[in-house]
Amino acid sequence: MSASTTDRPAPLEAEVDVPPTGDGSGDRAGLSDRLSRSVAEHRVGLIWSGAVVVLAAAMIAAGMDVGAMLVNGLGAGAIYAMVALGIALVYRATRVLNFAQGELGTMPAFVVVLILLGGDLDGFVDPAQVSFGQMLALTGLAVVIGASMAVAVNLFIIQRLADSSPVTSLVATAGVALLLIGVQVVAFDLQSRTFPQFFSGSIRILGLRFPSHTLVIACVLAVASVLLVGLFRTRLGVALLASAQDPFAAELHGVSAKAMSSLAWGIAGGLAALGGVLGAGVFEGITPGLMTTTFLVHAFTAAVLGGIGSPAGAVAGGLLLGQVSAMANTTTVGLGISVPNAPTLAAFVVLLLVLGFRPLGLLGKEA
Repeated sequence: MSASTTDRPAPLEAEVDVPPTGDGSGDRAGLSDRLSRSVAEHRVGLIWSGAVVVLAAAMIAAGMDVGAMLVNGLGAGAIYAMVALGIALVYRATRVLNFAQGELGTMPAFVVVLILLGGDLDGFVDPAQVSFGQMLALTGLAVVIGASMAVAVNLFIIQRLADSSPVTSLVATAGVALLLIGVQVVAFDLQSRTFPQFFSGSIRILGLRFPSHTLVIACVLAVASVLLVGLFRTRLGVALLASAQDPFAAELHGVSAKAMSSLAWGIAGGLAALGGVLGAGVFEGITPGLMTTTFLVHAFTAAVLGGIGSPAGAVAGGLLLGQVSAMANTTTVGLGISVPNAPTLAAFVVLLLVLGFRPLGLLGKEA
């Protein structure tokens, strides 16, 4: 009898979850929480919108050239968006914040300069002697170089740190950026090199005069964005996202997580190269570390503003930040206020506001 008493199973109720009380108080509390957050976020959005409208009205009243500001903002914002698009893609697919994104763009652009110089590091590039066909072919080469470099970074560095913390991967990408800047300094010193644009001149649209090169950047960004958003609607895109969320389960279904992460890095590297070539064309010159020192802070801010990991958000954030930066520059100059690097300062302010009031970004979603 004692043995049977010892082997007796535990009461059934110990193995069954206790059902909820059914009073719905938890659901109501959660709903109330979400509504409160939504109302607060809409208020912040209204405040931001109102501030922009008031500032724009003040600029017009002060006689500032708002049209030129919009045009300048489009050119800068499109570059921010292109770099941010690569950052968002890599983060969405691999959960790695890539601080080397800028230099994966600068390095291929320097290769373009080297080819145009015929290998003569002390030579000079005459933009007038570079045809559209040459620039198109060299840009294609730059994209291949950028993609190849990015895949190499993933295979030889990021994959080896797969079991490490995200901070370790972030520091590793920062190290890659510093290494590439060092290579550029050794090869080209710190001198600025002339860089050709795709088109010179300008086109008038709706009363505003747009530099032709700015329109090229905007068109390239639009095509890249559509292709990337379309990618996530294909079986390949679904496989890429699945491998990011659960690499082991993806492998069981025949999806190579390593191949998918390399695909994401390759696309991001190609976007970085496009940004490097087009960004250097904006300045009509290139220096070591150009994309990191000039565009990376804005690109990361754009990615956070749009919702880190959201390609559509990265584009929206980049274009919006371009206008904010242009507005900051135009306002300080128009009012005669000396503010060094006003666009960068504006980017930091936007970043702090987003992290404080809307950490998920404009298009970000809760996990």
